[in-house]
Amino acid sequence: MFSFLDPVLLPVHDLLDALSPVVPAGLAVVLLTLALRLVLHPLNRRTQHQAVRRRELEPRLAQLRSQHAKDPQAMQRAVLELHREEGVPLAPGCLTALLQVPVFGMVYRLFTAPEIAGAHNRLLDHTVLGTPLSQHLVGAGAGDRWIFLVLIGLTLTVAAFSAWQLRRHMAEDRAVAAQAAAGRPSTATQLSAQQQAMADSMEQVTKVMPLLSFLTVAAVASLPLAAGLYLVTSTMWGLLERASLRRIRHGRR
Repeated sequence: MFSFLDPVLLPVHDLLDALSPVVPAGLAVVLLTLALRLVLHPLNRRTQHQAVRRRELEPRLAQLRSQHAKDPQAMQRAVLELHREEGVPLAPGCLTALLQVPVFGMVYRLFTAPEIAGAHNRLLDHTVLGTPLSQHLVGAGAGDRWIFLVLIGLTLTVAAFSAWQLRRHMAEDRAVAAQAAAGRPSTATQLSAQQQAMADSMEQVTKVMPLLSFLTVAAVASLPLAAGLYLVTSTMWGLLERASLRRIRHGRR
């Protein structure tokens, strides 16, 4: 799996191996994760700014829905045109999440593949406090399990805070949406059966989404130590980043 990344992985492998006397491989995983999330941070900020712009467009969208209530195709064209003119996408993108997939694949292969581009994977020889970065919890000895238990406990704590954070943010967003809808004309707030079904589906998603944070715990418990370090670092960054970006969501810079 992820063998197609070997042409890119080989120089990364050689660099990490050469730096290991100065920057231990475990620390390199953490720094690589932080560097990735830092690079993606401007994209996340842009996404939040776009969310604010979509919220600001709601009154105008309500007018368009009311104006073209009897002509769905005309309403769709008008909505698309408004978003195009304002430079605001119809829905939030998932580019940042997609960009993390190949990086996670790189970390996973770097510390699991016996060979990289046909050569011995020297990173498998590196350890964190005596535990190989390629080690799994299931195969770890009694003296190595403690580091996995620490990571799992840390991940569980971050997941609990993330679930609480997501529930609070979703509740705030629903309250803002309800407040905005209360000020619209009744003709603009009437929902079709399809729109109501979509709203009900989104409500179910909001109930399940916070629980997805706990999937990271299972991943850390089953993946190699290096991948666990990546996930723990990334989820901790995500928790702090969401709290920071929330200021933009509420119109503060």
